Amino acid sequence: MPRSLKVRQEFVEKVKLAVRRNGFPSQRALAEDVGLALATVSNFLTGKPVDYVTFDELCHKLALSWRDIADLDFDL
Repeated sequence: MPRSLKVRQEFVEKVKLAVRRNGFPSQRALAEDVGLALATVSNFLTGKPVDYVTFDELCHKLALSWRDIADLDFDL
């Protein structure tokens, strides 16, 4: 298992929509709720690599299956 994961490009829009669907008016609100830097949440939402634990936590918070949206074939 890689140390970092990223959202597959075809799921980036779905992930962004999940932010509002789960009651967060902004990326900043999500970041504050989970105790992460805004830049980290932004990286997740734009398909850039984030730490595995962070990826899993954000997926859980947004009611998304990390296995469905993770790009497991990327090179760091």
